[in-house]
Amino acid sequence: MSPRLPTHPSCARRAFPLPSIRALALAAWLALAGCGGVTCPEPLSNVDGVCLKLDQVADAELCDGVDNDGDTEIDESWPELGEPCGEGAGMGECVQGSWACAGDGAGVICEGAVGPVAEVCDGKDNDCDGTPDNGPDEVCDGEDNDCDGLIDEGLLSVKAEAFADHATVAAVEGGFVVARLVGDGIRVDTYDASGELSGGLDVVDSPTDDIAFLTSDSDGDRVLVALGQQAFHVLDIRVGAGLVPTVVDTQALHPDWRQGIDFGVYDPPFHPRVEASPPRFLGYRDLITFALNPFAEDSLAGLELAPTEAVGIPILTAFDTAGPFLVWEQGDNLHTGWLIDNGDVELDIDVARGNSPGMAFGKDGPALVYLQDRGLRLSELDGPTFQCAQGRFCNAAIESGDLKTPSGPTGLAYDDARDTWFVVAGLQLAVVGRGDDGPLVEQVQVLRALRDAPNRVDVVVSNGTAAVVHAEERGQSALTFLGCF
Repeated sequence: MSPRLPTHPSCARRAFPLPSIRALALAAWLALAGCGGVTCPEPLSNVDGVCLKLDQVADAELCDGVDNDGDTEIDESWPELGEPCGEGAGMGECVQGSWACAGDGAGVICEGAVGPVAEVCDGKDNDCDGTPDNGPDEVCDGEDNDCDGLIDEGLLSVKAEAFADHATVAAVEGGFVVARLVGDGIRVDTYDASGELSGGLDVVDSPTDDIAFLTSDSDGDRVLVALGQQAFHVLDIRVGAGLVPTVVDTQALHPDWRQGIDFGVYDPPFHPRVEASPPRFLGYRDLITFALNPFAEDSLAGLELAPTEAVGIPILTAFDTAGPFLVWEQGDNLHTGWLIDNGDVELDIDVARGNSPGMAFGKDGPALVYLQDRGLRLSELDGPTFQCAQGRFCNAAIESGDLKTPSGPTGLAYDDARDTWFVVAGLQLAVVGRGDDGPLVEQVQVLRALRDAPNRVDVVVSNGTAAVVHAEERGQSALTFLGCF
Protein backbone atom coordinates (compact mmCIF):
# COMPACT_ATOMS: atom_id res chain seq x y z
CA MET A 1 0.00 0.00 0.00
CA SER A 2 1.26 3.55 -0.85
CA PRO A 3 2.28 5.75 2.13
CA ARG A 4 -0.03 8.57 3.11
CA LEU A 5 1.28 11.96 1.97
CA PRO A 6 1.50 15.03 4.24
CA THR A 7 -1.40 17.40 3.58
CA HIS A 8 -2.52 20.90 4.44
CA PRO A 9 -4.16 20.94 7.91
CA SER A 10 -7.50 21.84 6.38
CA CYS A 11 -7.31 18.68 4.30
CA ALA A 12 -6.10 16.32 7.06
CA ARG A 13 -9.42 14.58 7.22
CA ARG A 14 -9.11 13.86 3.51
CA ALA A 15 -5.79 12.04 3.79
CA PHE A 16 -5.77 9.13 1.30
CA PRO A 17 -3.43 6.57 -0.29
CA LEU A 18 -2.12 7.91 -3.59
CA PRO A 19 -2.46 5.42 -6.45
CA SER A 20 -0.26 6.54 -9.25
CA ILE A 21 -2.78 6.03 -12.03
CA ARG A 22 -5.31 8.49 -10.46
CA ALA A 23 -2.83 11.15 -9.30
CA LEU A 24 -3.72 13.87 -11.81
CA ALA A 25 -7.45 13.45 -11.33
CA LEU A 26 -7.06 13.69 -7.57
CA ALA A 27 -4.90 16.80 -7.94
CA ALA A 28 -7.67 18.61 -9.77
CA TRP A 29 -10.23 17.55 -7.18
CA LEU A 30 -8.07 18.71 -4.28
CA ALA A 31 -7.46 22.05 -5.94
CA LEU A 32 -11.18 22.63 -6.19
CA ALA A 33 -11.47 21.69 -2.51
CA GLY A 34 -8.99 24.41 -1.55
CA CYS A 35 -6.15 22.11 -0.56
CA GLY A 36 -3.38 23.58 -2.67
CA GLY A 37 -1.07 24.77 0.14
CA VAL A 38 0.98 21.62 0.54
CA THR A 39 4.72 21.53 1.16
CA CYS A 40 6.00 18.31 -0.46
CA PRO A 41 9.13 16.48 0.69
CA GLU A 42 11.85 15.83 -1.85
CA PRO A 43 11.70 14.41 -4.47
CA LEU A 44 7.93 14.97 -4.72
CA SER A 45 6.43 18.10 -6.33
CA ASN A 46 3.22 19.94 -5.59
CA VAL A 47 0.86 19.71 -8.49
CA ASP A 48 -2.29 21.57 -7.65
CA GLY A 49 -2.09 20.50 -4.02
CA VAL A 50 -0.99 16.91 -4.66
CA CYS A 51 2.52 15.60 -4.03
CA LEU A 52 3.56 13.71 -7.16
CA LYS A 53 6.67 12.03 -8.45
CA LEU A 54 6.61 13.60 -11.86
CA ASP A 55 8.54 10.81 -13.64
CA GLN A 56 6.37 7.96 -12.33
CA VAL A 57 5.26 5.34 -14.91
CA ALA A 58 1.71 4.13 -15.46
CA ASP A 59 0.89 0.46 -14.58
CA ALA A 60 1.36 -2.16 -17.32
CA GLU A 61 -1.82 -3.31 -19.02
CA LEU A 62 -3.16 -6.69 -17.81
CA CYS A 63 -5.71 -8.97 -19.46
CA ASP A 64 -8.41 -8.58 -16.82
CA GLY A 65 -11.18 -6.39 -18.23
CA VAL A 66 -9.70 -3.23 -16.61
CA ASP A 67 -7.89 -0.23 -18.12
CA ASN A 68 -4.71 -0.77 -16.13
CA ASP A 69 -2.49 1.72 -18.03
CA GLY A 70 -5.01 4.57 -18.00
CA ASP A 71 -5.20 5.04 -21.75
CA THR A 72 -9.00 4.59 -21.78
CA GLU A 73 -8.65 1.27 -23.64
CA ILE A 74 -9.25 -2.12 -22.04
CA ASP A 75 -7.13 -5.21 -22.78
CA GLU A 76 -5.92 -3.60 -26.00
CA SER A 77 -2.85 -5.86 -26.14
CA TRP A 78 -5.05 -8.86 -26.88
CA PRO A 79 -7.18 -8.10 -29.92
CA GLU A 80 -7.93 -11.83 -30.32
CA LEU A 81 -10.15 -11.89 -27.22
CA GLY A 82 -13.51 -13.48 -28.01
CA GLU A 83 -12.31 -14.88 -31.32
CA PRO A 84 -12.76 -18.64 -32.01
CA CYS A 85 -9.89 -21.02 -31.31
CA GLY A 86 -9.11 -24.74 -31.07
CA GLU A 87 -7.30 -27.24 -33.30
CA GLY A 88 -9.52 -29.47 -35.40
CA ALA A 89 -12.68 -27.66 -34.28
CA GLY A 90 -15.81 -29.10 -35.83
CA MET A 91 -14.18 -32.43 -36.76
CA GLY A 92 -14.71 -35.63 -34.78
CA GLU A 93 -14.61 -35.09 -31.04
CA CYS A 94 -12.90 -31.69 -31.32
CA VAL A 95 -14.88 -28.65 -30.07
CA GLN A 96 -14.37 -24.95 -30.86
CA GLY A 97 -13.47 -22.59 -28.02
CA SER A 98 -12.77 -18.83 -27.75
CA TRP A 99 -9.83 -16.75 -26.56
CA ALA A 100 -10.24 -15.47 -22.99
CA CYS A 101 -7.99 -13.82 -20.39
CA ALA A 102 -5.80 -16.18 -18.43
CA GLY A 103 -6.29 -16.25 -14.68
CA ASP A 104 -3.07 -14.36 -13.92
CA GLY A 105 -3.82 -11.64 -16.48
CA ALA A 106 -0.54 -12.23 -18.26
CA GLY A 107 -2.06 -13.50 -21.48
CA VAL A 108 -4.91 -15.38 -23.09
CA ILE A 109 -6.09 -18.99 -23.15
CA CYS A 110 -8.32 -20.96 -25.50
CA GLU A 111 -11.32 -21.52 -23.27
CA GLY A 112 -13.86 -24.31 -23.88
CA ALA A 113 -11.95 -25.99 -26.70
CA VAL A 114 -11.51 -29.77 -26.98
CA GLY A 115 -8.54 -30.63 -29.17
CA PRO A 116 -7.34 -33.84 -30.82
CA VAL A 117 -5.90 -36.65 -28.69
CA ALA A 118 -4.41 -40.04 -29.50
CA GLU A 119 -6.93 -42.37 -31.13
CA VAL A 120 -8.47 -45.01 -28.87
CA CYS A 121 -10.83 -47.82 -29.79
CA ASP A 122 -14.19 -46.36 -28.78
CA GLY A 123 -16.00 -45.77 -32.07
CA LYS A 124 -15.09 -42.05 -32.02
CA ASP A 125 -12.74 -39.85 -34.03
CA ASN A 126 -10.48 -38.88 -31.14
CA ASP A 127 -7.67 -37.42 -33.24
CA CYS A 128 -10.14 -35.41 -35.37
CA ASP A 129 -8.78 -36.53 -38.72
CA GLY A 130 -12.21 -37.48 -40.07
CA THR A 131 -11.92 -41.25 -39.46
CA PRO A 132 -12.99 -43.00 -36.25
CA ASP A 133 -10.81 -45.74 -34.72
CA ASN A 134 -7.96 -45.50 -37.23
CA GLY A 135 -5.44 -46.33 -34.55
CA PRO A 136 -1.70 -46.78 -34.95
CA ASP A 137 0.00 -50.02 -35.91
CA GLU A 138 -0.58 -52.97 -33.60
CA VAL A 139 2.13 -53.67 -31.05
CA CYS A 140 2.44 -56.58 -28.63
CA ASP A 141 1.24 -54.99 -25.41
CA GLY A 142 -2.09 -56.60 -24.54
CA GLU A 143 -4.04 -53.74 -26.16
CA ASP A 144 -6.04 -53.35 -29.38
CA ASN A 145 -3.85 -50.58 -30.81
CA ASP A 146 -5.21 -50.60 -34.37
CA CYS A 147 -8.87 -50.80 -33.32
CA ASP A 148 -9.73 -53.90 -35.31
CA GLY A 149 -11.24 -55.76 -32.35
CA LEU A 150 -8.21 -58.04 -32.00
CA ILE A 151 -5.35 -57.86 -29.52
CA ASP A 152 -1.69 -58.53 -30.41
CA GLU A 153 -2.75 -60.41 -33.54
CA GLY A 154 0.19 -62.02 -35.31
CA LEU A 155 2.73 -60.44 -32.99
CA LEU A 156 3.22 -62.95 -30.17
CA SER A 157 6.85 -63.96 -29.73
CA VAL A 158 8.04 -67.53 -29.24
CA LYS A 159 10.47 -69.11 -26.80
CA ALA A 160 11.11 -72.84 -26.86
CA GLU A 161 13.32 -75.47 -25.31
CA ALA A 162 13.52 -79.27 -25.46
CA PHE A 163 13.85 -81.79 -22.64
CA ALA A 164 15.22 -85.30 -22.85
CA ASP A 165 12.33 -86.87 -20.95
CA HIS A 166 8.67 -86.47 -19.99
CA ALA A 167 7.44 -83.05 -18.83
CA THR A 168 4.22 -81.24 -17.98
CA VAL A 169 3.22 -77.60 -17.38
CA ALA A 170 0.58 -75.92 -15.20
CA ALA A 171 -0.35 -72.25 -14.82
CA VAL A 172 -0.14 -70.29 -11.57
CA GLU A 173 -0.49 -66.58 -10.80
CA GLY A 174 2.42 -64.78 -12.44
CA GLY A 175 3.84 -67.74 -14.32
CA PHE A 176 4.11 -71.48 -14.76
CA VAL A 177 5.21 -74.66 -13.01
CA VAL A 178 7.09 -77.20 -15.14
CA ALA A 179 7.68 -80.69 -13.74
CA ARG A 180 9.96 -83.07 -15.65
CA LEU A 181 11.94 -86.24 -15.27
CA VAL A 182 15.68 -85.77 -14.85
CA GLY A 183 17.54 -89.02 -14.22
CA ASP A 184 16.06 -90.67 -11.14
CA GLY A 185 14.38 -87.51 -9.95
CA ILE A 186 11.52 -85.16 -10.67
CA ARG A 187 12.63 -81.57 -11.13
CA VAL A 188 10.10 -78.79 -10.54
CA ASP A 189 10.95 -75.38 -12.04
CA THR A 190 8.94 -72.19 -12.23
CA TYR A 191 8.93 -69.73 -15.12
CA ASP A 192 7.66 -66.17 -15.13
CA ALA A 193 5.13 -64.86 -17.66
CA SER A 194 7.95 -63.86 -20.03
CA GLY A 195 9.00 -67.50 -20.35
CA GLU A 196 12.15 -67.10 -18.25
CA LEU A 197 13.21 -69.32 -15.36
CA SER A 198 12.37 -67.60 -12.08
CA GLY A 199 15.04 -69.40 -10.07
CA GLY A 200 12.46 -71.29 -8.01
CA LEU A 201 13.33 -75.00 -7.94
CA ASP A 202 12.62 -78.23 -6.07
CA VAL A 203 13.86 -81.74 -6.83
CA VAL A 204 12.56 -84.99 -5.36
CA ASP A 205 13.29 -88.64 -6.01
CA SER A 206 10.92 -90.20 -8.50
CA PRO A 207 8.55 -92.59 -6.71
CA THR A 208 8.76 -94.99 -9.67
CA ASP A 209 10.84 -95.64 -12.76
CA ASP A 210 7.82 -97.03 -14.61
CA ILE A 211 6.64 -93.86 -16.35
CA ALA A 212 4.76 -93.37 -19.62
CA PHE A 213 3.53 -89.83 -18.97
CA LEU A 214 3.43 -86.82 -16.67
CA THR A 215 0.30 -84.69 -16.45
CA SER A 216 -0.67 -81.81 -14.17
CA ASP A 217 -3.32 -79.32 -13.12
CA SER A 218 -3.46 -76.31 -10.80
CA ASP A 219 -5.81 -74.42 -8.52
CA GLY A 220 -4.45 -71.22 -6.98
CA ASP A 221 -1.01 -71.97 -5.54
CA ARG A 222 -1.58 -75.75 -5.57
CA VAL A 223 -0.20 -77.83 -8.43
CA LEU A 224 -0.85 -81.56 -8.77
CA VAL A 225 1.35 -83.80 -10.92
CA ALA A 226 0.40 -87.38 -11.82
CA LEU A 227 2.78 -89.93 -13.33
CA GLY A 228 3.09 -93.64 -13.95
CA GLN A 229 2.37 -96.44 -16.40
CA GLN A 230 1.21 -99.63 -14.69
CA ALA A 231 0.95 -97.94 -11.28
CA PHE A 232 0.48 -94.29 -10.41
CA HIS A 233 1.58 -91.57 -8.03
CA VAL A 234 0.47 -87.98 -7.44
CA LEU A 235 2.74 -85.16 -6.25
CA ASP A 236 1.31 -82.23 -4.28
CA ILE A 237 3.23 -78.99 -4.98
CA ARG A 238 2.70 -75.59 -3.38
CA VAL A 239 4.01 -72.39 -4.97
CA GLY A 240 5.05 -69.62 -2.60
CA ALA A 241 6.17 -66.02 -2.93
CA GLY A 242 8.66 -65.41 -5.71
CA LEU A 243 7.34 -68.46 -7.60
CA VAL A 244 9.20 -70.84 -5.27
CA PRO A 245 7.81 -74.41 -5.60
CA THR A 246 7.86 -77.02 -2.84
CA VAL A 247 6.83 -80.66 -3.20
CA VAL A 248 4.91 -81.20 0.04
CA ASP A 249 3.63 -84.75 -0.47
CA THR A 250 3.68 -87.81 -2.72
CA GLN A 251 0.99 -90.48 -2.70
CA ALA A 252 0.66 -93.83 -4.48
CA LEU A 253 -2.73 -94.76 -5.93
CA HIS A 254 -4.69 -97.75 -4.61
CA PRO A 255 -3.50 -101.14 -5.97
CA ASP A 256 -6.74 -101.48 -7.94
CA TRP A 257 -5.15 -99.13 -10.47
CA ARG A 258 -2.27 -101.52 -11.08
CA GLN A 259 -2.00 -103.73 -14.16
CA GLY A 260 0.19 -106.80 -14.34
CA ILE A 261 0.34 -106.62 -18.13
CA ASP A 262 0.75 -103.43 -20.14
CA PHE A 263 -2.18 -103.27 -22.55
CA GLY A 264 -1.42 -99.66 -23.48
CA VAL A 265 -4.34 -98.44 -21.41
CA TYR A 266 -2.21 -95.91 -19.60
CA ASP A 267 -0.28 -94.62 -22.60
CA PRO A 268 -1.34 -91.24 -24.03
CA PRO A 269 -3.88 -90.31 -25.24
CA PHE A 270 -5.68 -92.82 -22.98
CA HIS A 271 -3.61 -91.97 -19.88
CA PRO A 272 -5.33 -90.96 -16.61
CA ARG A 273 -5.69 -87.30 -15.66
CA VAL A 274 -5.41 -85.38 -12.41
CA GLU A 275 -7.71 -82.45 -11.64
CA ALA A 276 -7.06 -79.82 -8.97
CA SER A 277 -10.63 -78.47 -8.67
CA PRO A 278 -12.37 -80.62 -7.65
CA PRO A 279 -9.30 -82.70 -6.69
CA ARG A 280 -9.53 -86.13 -8.30
CA PHE A 281 -7.58 -88.74 -10.22
CA LEU A 282 -9.54 -90.31 -13.08
CA GLY A 283 -9.21 -92.49 -16.15
CA TYR A 284 -9.37 -96.09 -17.29
CA ARG A 285 -8.52 -98.55 -14.53
CA ASP A 286 -8.36 -101.28 -17.17
CA LEU A 287 -9.49 -101.81 -20.76
CA ILE A 288 -13.14 -101.60 -19.76
CA THR A 289 -13.60 -99.67 -16.53
CA PHE A 290 -13.47 -95.89 -16.20
CA ALA A 291 -12.95 -94.88 -12.57
CA LEU A 292 -12.03 -91.99 -10.31
CA ASN A 293 -10.49 -91.27 -6.92
CA PRO A 294 -11.67 -88.03 -5.31
CA PHE A 295 -9.29 -86.69 -2.65
CA ALA A 296 -8.92 -83.85 -0.17
CA GLU A 297 -8.68 -80.13 -0.91
CA ASP A 298 -5.58 -79.72 1.27
CA SER A 299 -3.89 -83.13 1.13
CA LEU A 300 -3.71 -86.29 -0.95
CA ALA A 301 -5.92 -88.24 1.44
CA GLY A 302 -8.35 -90.35 -0.57
CA LEU A 303 -5.95 -91.50 -3.28
CA GLU A 304 -5.09 -94.59 -1.23
CA LEU A 305 -8.73 -95.73 -1.27
CA ALA A 306 -10.23 -98.08 -3.84
CA PRO A 307 -11.40 -96.20 -6.95
CA THR A 308 -15.06 -95.59 -7.77
CA GLU A 309 -16.33 -96.93 -11.09
CA ALA A 310 -17.94 -94.35 -13.39
CA VAL A 311 -21.11 -95.60 -15.02
CA GLY A 312 -21.84 -95.03 -18.70
CA ILE A 313 -18.36 -94.33 -20.09
CA PRO A 314 -17.67 -96.75 -22.98
CA ILE A 315 -14.75 -99.16 -23.34
CA LEU A 316 -11.29 -97.62 -23.79
CA THR A 317 -11.63 -94.41 -25.80
CA ALA A 318 -10.01 -90.97 -26.05
CA PHE A 319 -11.22 -88.47 -23.44
CA ASP A 320 -10.35 -85.21 -21.71
CA THR A 321 -11.43 -83.29 -18.62
CA ALA A 322 -11.91 -79.76 -17.29
CA GLY A 323 -12.81 -79.55 -13.62
CA PRO A 324 -15.91 -81.73 -13.07
CA PHE A 325 -16.65 -81.93 -16.81
CA LEU A 326 -15.75 -84.82 -19.07
CA VAL A 327 -15.69 -85.31 -22.85
CA TRP A 328 -15.20 -88.67 -24.55
CA GLU A 329 -15.43 -90.35 -27.92
CA GLN A 330 -18.42 -92.58 -28.41
CA GLY A 331 -18.49 -94.06 -31.88
CA ASP A 332 -18.15 -91.20 -34.36
CA ASN A 333 -19.49 -88.66 -31.90
CA LEU A 334 -18.34 -86.76 -28.84
CA HIS A 335 -20.26 -86.89 -25.58
CA THR A 336 -19.97 -84.59 -22.60
CA GLY A 337 -21.16 -84.98 -19.04
CA TRP A 338 -20.79 -83.88 -15.46
CA LEU A 339 -18.83 -86.53 -13.54
CA ILE A 340 -19.95 -86.77 -9.92
CA ASP A 341 -17.66 -88.11 -7.18
CA ASN A 342 -19.94 -91.13 -6.72
CA GLY A 343 -19.30 -92.18 -10.33
CA ASP A 344 -22.56 -90.95 -11.83
CA VAL A 345 -22.41 -89.04 -15.11
CA GLU A 346 -25.06 -86.34 -15.23
CA LEU A 347 -26.31 -84.95 -18.57
CA ASP A 348 -24.69 -87.38 -20.97
CA ILE A 349 -25.05 -85.17 -24.07
CA ASP A 350 -24.07 -85.94 -27.67
CA VAL A 351 -22.50 -82.57 -28.54
CA ALA A 352 -20.77 -83.05 -31.89
CA ARG A 353 -19.45 -85.43 -34.46
CA GLY A 354 -15.68 -85.76 -34.18
CA ASN A 355 -12.67 -87.30 -32.50
CA SER A 356 -9.49 -86.45 -30.56
CA PRO A 357 -11.19 -84.02 -28.16
CA GLY A 358 -9.55 -81.42 -25.95
CA MET A 359 -11.40 -79.60 -23.19
CA ALA A 360 -10.85 -76.36 -21.22
CA PHE A 361 -12.77 -73.67 -19.42
CA GLY A 362 -13.76 -70.57 -21.37
CA LYS A 363 -15.66 -67.42 -20.48
CA ASP A 364 -19.10 -68.99 -20.09
CA GLY A 365 -18.30 -72.63 -19.37
CA PRO A 366 -16.40 -75.55 -20.87
CA ALA A 367 -15.23 -75.53 -24.47
CA LEU A 368 -14.21 -78.30 -26.85
CA VAL A 369 -11.70 -78.54 -29.65
CA TYR A 370 -11.82 -81.61 -31.88
CA LEU A 371 -11.13 -83.00 -35.32
CA GLN A 372 -13.94 -83.36 -37.83
CA ASP A 373 -13.60 -84.31 -41.51
CA ARG A 374 -9.87 -83.50 -41.56
CA GLY A 375 -10.59 -80.08 -40.10
CA LEU A 376 -10.39 -78.43 -36.70
CA ARG A 377 -13.55 -77.38 -34.83
CA LEU A 378 -14.29 -75.34 -31.71
CA SER A 379 -17.46 -75.25 -29.60
CA GLU A 380 -18.09 -73.08 -26.52
CA LEU A 381 -20.71 -74.65 -24.26
CA ASP A 382 -23.02 -73.48 -21.55
CA GLY A 383 -21.94 -75.28 -18.36
CA PRO A 384 -25.30 -76.43 -16.98
CA THR A 385 -26.72 -77.75 -20.25
CA PHE A 386 -23.73 -78.43 -22.55
CA GLN A 387 -25.58 -76.65 -25.34
CA CYS A 388 -23.71 -74.11 -27.45
CA ALA A 389 -23.48 -70.84 -25.51
CA GLN A 390 -25.45 -68.01 -27.12
CA GLY A 391 -23.28 -65.74 -29.24
CA ARG A 392 -20.25 -68.01 -28.92
CA PHE A 393 -18.60 -70.54 -31.24
CA CYS A 394 -20.67 -73.61 -32.09
CA ASN A 395 -19.00 -76.37 -34.12
CA ALA A 396 -17.06 -73.50 -35.71
CA ALA A 397 -14.36 -74.28 -38.25
CA ILE A 398 -10.85 -73.05 -37.45
CA GLU A 399 -9.38 -72.34 -40.87
CA SER A 400 -6.37 -70.47 -42.19
CA GLY A 401 -4.00 -70.70 -45.11
CA ASP A 402 -1.20 -71.08 -42.56
CA LEU A 403 -2.92 -73.99 -40.81
CA LYS A 404 -2.16 -77.33 -42.40
CA THR A 405 -4.36 -80.42 -42.16
CA PRO A 406 -4.62 -80.90 -38.39
CA SER A 407 -3.95 -84.04 -36.41
CA GLY A 408 -4.24 -85.07 -32.78
CA PRO A 409 -3.71 -84.86 -29.95
CA THR A 410 -5.53 -81.59 -29.35
CA GLY A 411 -5.33 -79.09 -26.51
CA LEU A 412 -7.09 -75.89 -25.58
CA ALA A 413 -6.58 -72.88 -23.27
CA TYR A 414 -8.42 -69.57 -22.95
CA ASP A 415 -6.94 -66.09 -22.49
CA ASP A 416 -9.67 -64.03 -20.85
CA ALA A 417 -7.88 -60.68 -21.26
CA ARG A 418 -7.73 -61.04 -25.05
CA ASP A 419 -10.87 -63.21 -25.41
CA THR A 420 -8.61 -65.52 -27.38
CA TRP A 421 -8.16 -69.28 -27.61
CA PHE A 422 -4.83 -71.06 -27.87
CA VAL A 423 -5.56 -74.21 -29.84
CA VAL A 424 -3.11 -77.07 -30.36
CA ALA A 425 -3.51 -79.81 -32.95
CA GLY A 426 -0.51 -82.09 -33.32
CA LEU A 427 2.53 -79.88 -33.85
CA GLN A 428 0.51 -76.77 -34.73
CA LEU A 429 -0.47 -74.00 -32.33
CA ALA A 430 -3.15 -71.54 -33.49
CA VAL A 431 -4.14 -68.30 -31.79
CA VAL A 432 -7.88 -67.92 -32.43
CA GLY A 433 -9.79 -64.67 -31.92
CA ARG A 434 -13.31 -63.56 -32.81
CA GLY A 435 -14.02 -62.29 -36.28
CA ASP A 436 -17.28 -60.93 -37.62
CA ASP A 437 -18.15 -64.29 -39.15
CA GLY A 438 -16.64 -66.72 -36.63
CA PRO A 439 -13.20 -67.83 -35.48
CA LEU A 440 -10.33 -65.75 -36.82
CA VAL A 441 -6.89 -67.35 -36.82
CA GLU A 442 -4.53 -64.57 -35.77
CA GLN A 443 -1.30 -66.55 -35.72
CA VAL A 444 -0.06 -70.08 -36.39
CA GLN A 445 3.10 -71.50 -34.88
CA VAL A 446 4.59 -74.84 -35.90
CA LEU A 447 6.31 -76.50 -32.96
CA ARG A 448 9.39 -78.27 -34.30
CA ALA A 449 11.36 -79.23 -31.20
CA LEU A 450 10.34 -82.91 -31.20
CA ARG A 451 11.82 -85.71 -33.25
CA ASP A 452 8.48 -87.50 -33.63
CA ALA A 453 4.81 -86.63 -33.53
CA PRO A 454 3.48 -85.92 -30.03
CA ASN A 455 1.15 -88.27 -28.19
CA ARG A 456 0.27 -85.86 -25.37
CA VAL A 457 -0.11 -82.09 -25.02
CA ASP A 458 -0.59 -79.49 -22.26
CA VAL A 459 -1.81 -75.95 -23.01
CA VAL A 460 -2.19 -73.32 -20.26
CA VAL A 461 -2.29 -69.51 -20.00
CA SER A 462 -0.94 -67.17 -17.32
CA ASN A 463 -0.83 -63.36 -17.46
CA GLY A 464 -1.40 -63.29 -21.22
CA THR A 465 1.30 -65.84 -22.07
CA ALA A 466 0.56 -69.36 -23.30
CA ALA A 467 2.74 -72.33 -22.38
CA VAL A 468 2.61 -75.59 -24.32
CA VAL A 469 4.24 -78.93 -23.58
CA HIS A 470 4.37 -81.55 -26.30
CA ALA A 471 5.51 -85.03 -25.31
CA GLU A 472 6.35 -87.92 -27.59
CA GLU A 473 6.09 -91.63 -26.89
CA ARG A 474 9.80 -92.10 -26.22
CA GLY A 475 9.73 -89.38 -23.61
CA GLN A 476 11.30 -86.34 -25.25
CA SER A 477 9.32 -83.16 -24.52
CA ALA A 478 9.23 -79.62 -25.84
CA LEU A 479 8.24 -76.51 -23.88
CA THR A 480 7.03 -73.50 -25.88
CA PHE A 481 5.96 -70.05 -24.69
CA LEU A 482 3.93 -67.65 -26.82
CA GLY A 483 3.43 -64.08 -25.60
CA CYS A 484 4.56 -60.44 -25.56
CA PHE A 485 8.22 -60.55 -24.57
